[in-house]
Amino acid sequence: MKTLPKGANAPLSSAGTVRIELCWPPSRDTLDVVCFAVGADGRIPSDDWFVFYNQLQAPGGVVVLSTPAAGRAEIQVQPERLPAGVDRLVIAAALSHGAFRDLIGARLTATPAAGEPLAFELTEAGDEQALIFAELYRHGAGWKLRAVGQGFRGGLQPLAEHFGVAVADEDTTSETPIPPPIEPSPSAPTPPRPIPLESTPPPEPRRRRSRRLTRLLTLSVLLAAATGAVWFFKPAWLALPGELWTDLRDRLAYGAPPTTTLEAPQPATPAGVGTETPPSRSRPTSMRYQAPTCPWDDTQVFERYHALGENYVRILQRVEHSNKLLGKWRQELRRSTDACPTTFVDGNRQEIEQLSQLPVSAWMEEATKLNGCAGLMIKRLDKELNQESRPILIQRLVREADRARNLESDLTDIARDLAYLRNKTARLLDGFQENIEACGH
Repeated sequence: MKTLPKGANAPLSSAGTVRIELCWPPSRDTLDVVCFAVGADGRIPSDDWFVFYNQLQAPGGVVVLSTPAAGRAEIQVQPERLPAGVDRLVIAAALSHGAFRDLIGARLTATPAAGEPLAFELTEAGDEQALIFAELYRHGAGWKLRAVGQGFRGGLQPLAEHFGVAVADEDTTSETPIPPPIEPSPSAPTPPRPIPLESTPPPEPRRRRSRRLTRLLTLSVLLAAATGAVWFFKPAWLALPGELWTDLRDRLAYGAPPTTTLEAPQPATPAGVGTETPPSRSRPTSMRYQAPTCPWDDTQVFERYHALGENYVRILQRVEHSNKLLGKWRQELRRSTDACPTTFVDGNRQEIEQLSQLPVSAWMEEATKLNGCAGLMIKRLDKELNQESRPILIQRLVREADRARNLESDLTDIARDLAYLRNKTARLLDGFQENIEACGH
């Protein structure tokens, strides 16, 4: 059996049924083990693909959850029967109370029908009430298992909402009984009111007609004055009525005429040299559709992807190291009865400085850009595949398309993990700062 460290992955035979077992000390808190079958967008196709204690299997029985004994849960998966829209299975667990730091040593084991079993043991955790243990995801024509160990605060609900599960709020209206309708007291029937006869409306005074004529005359005078002003100041508009309509359309579409203050001033045209041409009008850049582009070719994309992976591992190791230090120093601070030594304060400050310099956001942006490039690569290769008929070239394009899809999947996972590491870094910075403040500095 091969044990995976946190963040590592390995191929897993997908033939037949894969048995995924999660074990924890039965004397500890009870775990609610769940499974999310999500698509390429990271969300479940429907609530039927959320397997938990109230819904023990997915459609067709391709994922089945059971709890055969205390401190043990089992998920049986048939990867080859999963629909094409399901890209990965997320194996997670939640606590109704307590935290996962009390469940260090919980172990997940994935045993295929044929092949080497894989395992992941929880060696560190914080005060989270939900935790993703592992992911079973597509990789080319097969499947891989990744050891995740990512925690979520708040329990099962925020974890489920993260994967697109519609969690209904508790209905509090049913707790309050609806009062019965008040029956009217019996009384003598009331005779119907007499219907008044319609009175003939008085004839409309002629003053209204005279007001209408006055308004029409005023409007005509205003239109004539406006036409004269246009003829005097903008004669080209009368020659090109479409320009007047374009101006009106743009005003209605954008709410205000586009300003020309950002454009370079044009030199004045001497009188008699030529007629005045209305300035060209363009839509604001923010309202135009901009097709996605990639500034790199395929070779550069994969080179930057490998650099991203190396830096992702460094960031992960740095955050895990700081997390261990913070836990260790907090315990020392609780046991200490004397004043904080200078080395303690300096160590916390050094960790704050080093964590502040981690370029997590920059690599998140890089992962997002590369993910867009991978999507464009997939579209281009699919288009070439549809137009190609030569078997040798088709095989090459299929391999390249699979490689691009694996790239997109990995970049999606890395971007998600970097988002978690960014939030974790912020919490670590707060923790080290609290240590310093507790020492009176």
